[in-house]
Amino acid sequence: MRRHMQHHHHGHGCGCHTCRTQPIVCPPTYRFHDTFTQREVPFVHPIVNVNRQNVVNVPRHYFTESETTVPGRNIYADSYGPGFGGPGFGGPGFGGPGPFRRGRY
Repeated sequence: MRRHMQHHHHGHGCGCHTCRTQPIVCPPTYRFHDTFTQREVPFVHPIVNVNRQNVVNVPRHYFTESETTVPGRNIYADSYGPGFGGPGFGGPGFGGPGPFRRGRY
């Protein structure tokens, strides 16, 4: 009996044709060898150019002029008044001595 066990462990079976078993077929194992091929897919990116016109308020100044006549004070002309060779009103630029005396400048 011992001899029979040794033969069985070596894969020779039991030695007779009646005790052989049918092989079990396992489901297939798939090996995939992938390759890749490029395919262009168009992507459309629309661009809208918007021209904006912005209003900037800039001040423009207009001036209106008016004229009115009001009564002033009465000035009497004498022989030494303005336009008659006299000192005039007595201020600088009017022919009078003004605040500056002769000889200083």
